[in-house]
Formats: sequence, structure tokens, C-alpha cells
Amino acid sequence: MNKQYEVGIIGGGIIGQSIAYHLAKEGVSVLVLESHKIGTGATSAAAGMLGANSELEKNDAFYQFAKESQRLYHSLQYELSERSQINIGLVDKGMYKIAMNDDEADSLKEAASYYKSVEWHEKEMVLEHESTLSTSIKGALYIKEDGHVSPLHVCAAFSKSASLLGATILENSPVHAIKKTSKNGYTLSTPRADFSVNKVVIANGVWSGHFFKQLGVNAGMKPVKGECLSVKSSEISLEKTIFYDHCYIVPKGDGRIVIGATMVEDDWSTAPTIGGIQSLIEKITPIMPSIASSQLHETWSGLRPQSHDGKPYIGQHPNGEHIYFATGHYRNGILLAPKTGEMVRDLILGRQQNEDYINTFSIVRPQLQAMR
Repeated sequence: MNKQYEVGIIGGGIIGQSIAYHLAKEGVSVLVLESHKIGTGATSAAAGMLGANSELEKNDAFYQFAKESQRLYHSLQYELSERSQINIGLVDKGMYKIAMNDDEADSLKEAASYYKSVEWHEKEMVLEHESTLSTSIKGALYIKEDGHVSPLHVCAAFSKSASLLGATILENSPVHAIKKTSKNGYTLSTPRADFSVNKVVIANGVWSGHFFKQLGVNAGMKPVKGECLSVKSSEISLEKTIFYDHCYIVPKGDGRIVIGATMVEDDWSTAPTIGGIQSLIEKITPIMPSIASSQLHETWSGLRPQSHDGKPYIGQHPNGEHIYFATGHYRNGILLAPKTGEMVRDLILGRQQNEDYINTFSIVRPQLQAMR
């Protein structure tokens, strides 16, 4: 086994695999070290929503970054399929953001007047398209561009494609320490071996906080537990994703309907609770009453990595070390994976960057914001 690489990536979820793929395409020698199995952390718990318009409220650099990443999926579905023979499960039928009262309807109508990419649909039109929704809704914002993918398939497609391009991807290989060995070199210590790399990427989600401390970076990271369930029902006919109050109903092509997710801060447990699942059912039932009689298929949960302001950390170590960060994607890891991969690739290769993105995702922004 080769133990010398140009770039070592810590974390084998969708973010780490996207970075590995984009670097391997450029001929860079890449090593990915994953503590468990590929994609079994937050990636496996996600519903795969590409909610650039539904989740983000401000027309700022973060929103533009998310929109760029969302658009990349349209080319990636063919590119990754051709390389890996894996279908990433892109569903591009749009999303309805529901209003259940007059105030919510007014807010969504205002958004429709501001953003050209969305439309307000009155109640009758919504029910014509999605007849299983409750007649109590006031209407919905139709978001044509927001769809969803299969997170595990995207992660597997990035991983297999990177491997075919020469990347080395090792599972069950937790990194215990990063040691600087020379001006341009580091050792990544794992139980199976030590690996020498010229550059390091930290992309292991909520566990990145361990390396923040080790590397002298003053940036916060906390877990936000997200619980989900899936159901099956012959009575529910649903085409579009339904979104309401940070919860979603996502129709999957295999007959499942995925419902999520709770947001429980500072909870490191990965098992779903009865209370969490019950809260989702109570929130979704008024929107789609037939959910109550559907067949419960599965429940699960995962830990979202949340930074101090909900935006990811994407950038280089503040002291100029050849260490890069791509973590803290919170609710939007699947959505932001393609663009994150491109941005980290370009940082490592020294290519010109969008300064707004550099500032928005800077690892030192907590200190800069505190000084204002």
C-alpha cells in the first residue's frame, strides 16, 4: 500500500468524497480516511433535499453558493453515472413550500414577488397537482428548481469515480493525530498505519471539532440531531417534495415517503426517540392527513455539524498551513457537496477564488464577527 500522497482527506462522507473526486479528476494523488464505512454518518441520515430556495432566506453569498451547487447536480448525474455506473437518483419535479395560515401565505407571496425562480400557487392549484394534501392549506410557494437526490448513491458515485481515477479510499481508518513532519509535509496517524501527505483536508463533520482544538483553530462545532422516518402507503400519491416549517415530505422512487427532520441541539446520541418521531408526525399530519394511516417503514437519525452561524467552514488554516477545512454544513451537506468539492480543489491547486465565498466561509470569521 502506498503511504505517500499529495492530499489526505479526513472523512469519507459526501463532502470528503466530492473533494476526492474533484481532486482526482485533476490527477492529484488523494487518500481518503474514513473512521467507519463510507457515507454512514450524516450522509446516510439525510433525505437528500436540494433546497437552495426553500432553506435559505437571504439573497447573499451563501445563497449564491448553494444555487451554484444545486445546478452542478444536473451535469454530475450524467458524469458520475458514466464513470461509476451509479444512478444518483436526481428527482427534479420541484417543491411546494406550504402555507397553513394567512400570515405564512402573505410571507410566501412576498417571496414570490422578490425571487423570479419561485411562484405562488393558490390552494386550488396546489390541490390539483397534489390531491393528498389537506384542504386546510392556504396555498404554497412552487419552487421549480428544488428537487432531491439519493445521498448514499451520490456518495458512492463520488467514491467509486474517485477510486477509478486513482484515489485511495480506506474505511475503518480513524485519524487520531495530524503531525507536521516538514515544511510541506504531515503524517496522519491511524491504527492501521501512518500516512505521509503534503496537504490535509478536514471533512469529518461534527467530529472536526477534535481537530480544531489540535490545530489551534478557535471555531465552534456542535451536533444537531436530526430524526427521520419513512412510510409506505397506497393511498398517498405525491410527486413533489413538500416543505413546511423546516420539515419535509419527500417521495422516493422506491415507494417510500421520507419525513424529517427534528433539530435537537447538543445531543450526541444517534438513536431516534419516540418523542422526536411523534413531533414529526404531529407536524406533518395537518398537511397530509393520510400519513396517519400509512405503514411505518423505518426510523433513523444522524448528527448534523453546526457552526456558530449555521454556515460551513470552507478554507485554509489561518496560519497558512497546508491544512484545509470543509465542514459544518449543518442541514445542507448534500446540497453543498458539489460546490464544496470544487472550492476545496481550487484552493489546493491555487486557483482564483470568489472573494465573497472566501469571506463567507472563512475559518476565522467567528473572531472577525466578534470584533465588529
